[in-house]
Amino acid sequence: MSTPETLYQRAGILLSDVPNFERQGTLSDVEDQWLAAAIAVIESASKIVTVPDVLEIFDAKYAAKVVVSQTTNAYLRATNARALISVLRRVLGRLELQVQTEIVGAYVPAGDVDEAYKAVGDVLKTAANDILLVDPFADETILNAYADLAPDHIIVRILTDPDRYKPTLKTAHELWKRKYRDKRPLDVRLAKAPLHDRLIILDGERAWTVTQSFKDLAATHPATIVSTPNEIADLKIKAYQNIWGDAFAMA
Repeated sequence: MSTPETLYQRAGILLSDVPNFERQGTLSDVEDQWLAAAIAVIESASKIVTVPDVLEIFDAKYAAKVVVSQTTNAYLRATNARALISVLRRVLGRLELQVQTEIVGAYVPAGDVDEAYKAVGDVLKTAANDILLVDPFADETILNAYADLAPDHIIVRILTDPDRYKPTLKTAHELWKRKYRDKRPLDVRLAKAPLHDRLIILDGERAWTVTQSFKDLAATHPATIVSTPNEIADLKIKAYQNIWGDAFAMA
């Protein structure tokens, strides 16, 4: 049976990656799968969380059916897609009341960058010794806006892609080292192979998936910071420990 934490994670991921339903034509496999997953989360959540509106699941299913069937009326398709998304947001809100969001993660609406800072900060403050931030497209934001939220004396490590990180990261790295020295240890490394994940790993034991690059987090699209289930986290942590060990330090 799904738990509130699992459903919260799934709902957040779905809301952070909504396909573009404002178009004509037959839905793609990705769009069809998104609709099916959204309905599954809404149905499963109704078994855990009291649903005030008894017609909510019916409304969601009807809206999804219209989205699938309306191949020529883009307006009607988009209107029903928004109705389904609204139901999913309400479900997320109810689930959020049942989980420890600072540990599980957070859903951040588009444009709410301050909330993104808070959500990441809530995760980072639980670190005891070490923080690893993984972002292929890292720029100065990952240090100035996010790593800066880490507690003093916690080791902060940044792992990025050698071909896709932004030049401002190197400047921010140099400024950080001069400003904080040993008070806030920092190590930035470039992976030998291309990176794809955006992750937060704490103390080599817990992992969160971030659905966007830190430099763009919630700037124009909704984002989620999602706790990775233990069995998957163990694999990711081990893999990134090896990638970190083979990476080379930023000059």
